[in-house]
Amino acid sequence: LCNMCHQEHTAKDVQVDHIEPIVDPVKGFQTWDIFIDRLFCSADNLQVLCKPCHAEKTKQEKVKKTK
Repeated sequence: LCNMCHQEHTAKDVQVDHIEPIVDPVKGFQTWDIFIDRLFCSADNLQVLCKPCHAEKTKQEKVKKTK
């Protein structure tokens, strides 16, 4: 079940997403320590998204980075 569109998908059509991005879209890359802390986060910062929703969320994060 995708956390964004709430549609059911097969396992091959979903991905695990970091709710809070690994690299902050506004601040960009800060340090390796912050990157690793955010990469290896607790399960409450993870969600299941279908591939199209994950691509859209990532696209929106990149738009924030360029503003």
